[in-house]
Amino acid sequence: KSQLLQYVSRIAPRGLYTSGRGTTAAGLTAAVLREKTGGMVLEAGALVLADKGIACIDELDKMRPDDRVAIHEALEQQTVSVAKGGIVATLNARAAVLAAANPALGRYEPHRNINENINLPVTILSRFDLIFLVKDLPEPENDSRMSEHILSLHKTKHTPEEAPFPPDFLRKYISYAKRIAPVLTPEAVKELQDFYLKMRNTTGKEAAVAITPRQLEGLVRISEARARAFLREEVTVEDAKSAVKIMSYALYDVGVDVKTGKIDIDTIMTGKPATVRDSLGRVMAIVAELERETGTVEEKILTAAIVEREKVTDGEARRFVGQLIKEGMIYSPKEGKLKRTSG
Repeated sequence: KSQLLQYVSRIAPRGLYTSGRGTTAAGLTAAVLREKTGGMVLEAGALVLADKGIACIDELDKMRPDDRVAIHEALEQQTVSVAKGGIVATLNARAAVLAAANPALGRYEPHRNINENINLPVTILSRFDLIFLVKDLPEPENDSRMSEHILSLHKTKHTPEEAPFPPDFLRKYISYAKRIAPVLTPEAVKELQDFYLKMRNTTGKEAAVAITPRQLEGLVRISEARARAFLREEVTVEDAKSAVKIMSYALYDVGVDVKTGKIDIDTIMTGKPATVRDSLGRVMAIVAELERETGTVEEKILTAAIVEREKVTDGEARRFVGQLIKEGMIYSPKEGKLKRTSG
């Protein structure tokens, strides 16, 4: 994934590569520095320097949380606001962001939802139009091709294969394509609207939501990008269908509630699919019931009650309790005791 990001940053007309491990908030957005003369100057960070280009951020999960929140505005509003050292400014950061992160446990666990697998807040995850999982699964054919490629790089007198398109040509092609501002045709509009309404109507009013207006906006951007790639002034129905296919793949990849096997966009948007929200609500009801009986709740008794009533394992019950503590719904007045934050 790191090589992919580095290659994209090299062929993009205005591409920048940075690694989250050594990147600060100021390095991503903007920094206010003092000159030798004593005056203050504004220095642009990676997202501002990549304006109208692409910023490739590797190891996004390794950034400090305090630094990571700095990219919220850039991802959502395409701007960076600074108010420091007597300087108040809003800088353009109209850059596409291609980011990569690693699983929190070293390997992606398929029985866990994405927010449990990746050490990233949902406020950042939800701002990406597309999220894909790169899994290392045993596949004889792919494994054979991969091993042959790696070993061939270490042969004597190895001649690297030429790329299908030279980097200079790709850079010029992308620069030219980015000048085009395609418009949606009525057929493309209908294709995107039909998909959006179909996904919205797949579940009942109280059930999981499969898609939101934010994904519809993403579909429009993907459709326009495909039209530009073909140097078209109009977004055709084929562009819309391709965008729907790509979005569907991404949603089925990371937006599925592992308990139901169905798409629930809240898995990405809030980190809690409908099944988890319902379970946490029932656990809070158990806490309230036990609290009325004893004033405070013993953690062991609560865990046992959750296991019995929710039909879950002891580990899952403890995760529910930990999540409620993390969200401030319950707290521990003393060791081994729990209580609701508000009655």
